[in-house]
Amino acid sequence: MTVLSSVLTPPAPGPVDLLFHTADRHASHPEATARVGIVLHLTGTTPDLPRLRERVARRLHRLPCLTHVLDADEGPPRWTPSAPDLDAHVTEQQVTGNLDDTVRALLHRPLPTDAPAWRLTVLSGHAPRAYCLALITTHAVQDAANLVTVAQTLLASDDAPLADPTVATIPPPEPRQLLETSAHLWRNTHPHDLWNDPDRPLSGRRHILWEEVPTRLLRETAQAYDATTNDVHLAALAHAFGRWAAEHRPDADRNPLPVMIPVNLRAREETALPGNRFFLARLDLPGGPMTAARRLTRTLAATAPLRDPAHRPTLHRMIRQDPAEYAQLIARTAAPGSLTLVGSTYRIRERLTHLGDPVDRAAPIICCPDGFPLTTGLFLYGDTSTASFQIDRALPGAETIPRLWRRALDDMATCAPGGDR
Repeated sequence: MTVLSSVLTPPAPGPVDLLFHTADRHASHPEATARVGIVLHLTGTTPDLPRLRERVARRLHRLPCLTHVLDADEGPPRWTPSAPDLDAHVTEQQVTGNLDDTVRALLHRPLPTDAPAWRLTVLSGHAPRAYCLALITTHAVQDAANLVTVAQTLLASDDAPLADPTVATIPPPEPRQLLETSAHLWRNTHPHDLWNDPDRPLSGRRHILWEEVPTRLLRETAQAYDATTNDVHLAALAHAFGRWAAEHRPDADRNPLPVMIPVNLRAREETALPGNRFFLARLDLPGGPMTAARRLTRTLAATAPLRDPAHRPTLHRMIRQDPAEYAQLIARTAAPGSLTLVGSTYRIRERLTHLGDPVDRAAPIICCPDGFPLTTGLFLYGDTSTASFQIDRALPGAETIPRLWRRALDDMATCAPGGDR
């Protein structure tokens, strides 16, 4: 079954798309490719595969991110319409061992190179009356906003409006705000060389791990500290990393600790278009020894620039009015001496179902290209939120960081009513 969307060709690929495209082509190891995805955990009877393919086919016209390929081999980079073969793109697999191991194997399975680079796999057999819908794609084509859009659109009724996990329309910044925010963005691209040590190179091999947390814990902790759930996630990441570094790599237990945070820039008119609409901003989070609660209160000051009303408008202005300056900013951000930990948070607001079967969990799959020591993405959804971790195997004992992250969240919640605020 081959289906081609009728939408117009999207705007040309941007610098972030091309960076991920290069990361995919030249990864030092298959585990360092820029693969991303989402795994939806459902309760119910495994769906009929032909019926699922028909359901996807009816929605492809609303999802140009599933019907285009990035063509950068000859001439200017462009998005080329391409018909997905749903017999090959929508498949099923029995889980014969551990579910997480099965997902890891899917992540490293080659994606189509002469057709849209994605695959939707129905996984079953891992538990009674349970199955998963696992969407795997490449970050060159889809960012987190698009992963949410695809999941919500594929599971929506035929007449439901297109999912819209985009940023609200933002007025242009005042000239003074524009200058101050631009200066902050450029200042935070200077190299720190934390992970650019030739004597201790990163490996390109990855631990791929997930950690669950009650969504209520995240929200109530954020409310108690007058923070956002993203602040809570980042503070827990910094705390977990600091606990690990103090034991295994003291020179990395820096204060401040450089961390990169994706800033969503996707406008409503760009919903479901292929490509990336975000900027990987760098902030300096509190490092060194302290309680988890204290780290969260200090994180609020560090993340204040992200809450500045001029932050997103300034980036929007760069993208649309001065793409050359934006490309230079991206290049400085992506320089080897500037890369560091990545922490992101995304929210799926709607409760998802497939033919009446509820989606109980939505687990992200984050990528960790060469040069990054650790990346994590947290998807807030329903009663149980899930964080995805990819960690370079050259970091000794770093597979403990997800558990340390979860413990930091508990410590913050325990101290929230009083104490170390």
